Amino acid sequence: MGTSRLERLAPLAGVVFGVVFVVALLTLGDTPDTDASGAEVISHYDDSGEVLLGVLALLLCGVLFLFFAGVLRARLRANGPEWLASVAFGGAVTYAVGLGIFAMSQFALLDASDLEQPEVAQALNILDNDNFAPTVIGLAVVLLATAWHVLASRSLPVWVGWVSLVLGVLAVAGPLGFFAFLGFPLWVAAVAVVLFIGARADAIGAPAPDTARLPG
Repeated sequence: MGTSRLERLAPLAGVVFGVVFVVALLTLGDTPDTDASGAEVISHYDDSGEVLLGVLALLLCGVLFLFFAGVLRARLRANGPEWLASVAFGGAVTYAVGLGIFAMSQFALLDASDLEQPEVAQALNILDNDNFAPTVIGLAVVLLATAWHVLASRSLPVWVGWVSLVLGVLAVAGPLGFFAFLGFPLWVAAVAVVLFIGARADAIGAPAPDTARLPG
């Protein structure tokens, strides 16, 4: 059965995710620290237009990432242990939920700022700084499950497995997890390109390059 053009382009959702993620980071900027006063928090969220753009970008990131994750799951299932593909996809869902929680807390902070409620804004800001647990769990599961699958089955190029393993370990390494969080969109974009090349090769009936056996 042939592959539709739209299906062949589906992996590129991961590339778009990476671009939109950068937009979200740049527009949201540095949020107030946990020790910021209510007045400082309200002052930060006065520019609702820019924050709203960042929040919408986060929501779009969650949608794009799940489409990418669906393609990744299909590739892993077709080339190795199905249970690891399912674990990776479960991590992807958890990560997307984490992005939704980030967006939700930003919406709540905007409301508290509009209502000029410093005590509420201060409390919400503390929660906003500490609501990273679902994202960390999802991030680590996607990376470690993918690393295990690739290194055991060569379902993707070997370098994907090793990079996934390094980022997955960093994700659960306390403060070092920040580097995994920043590097993850680059990982998604790179894997998306690999998946796209494989889908394109399948569509034209040619064998995909045996990149899994190349050094590194």
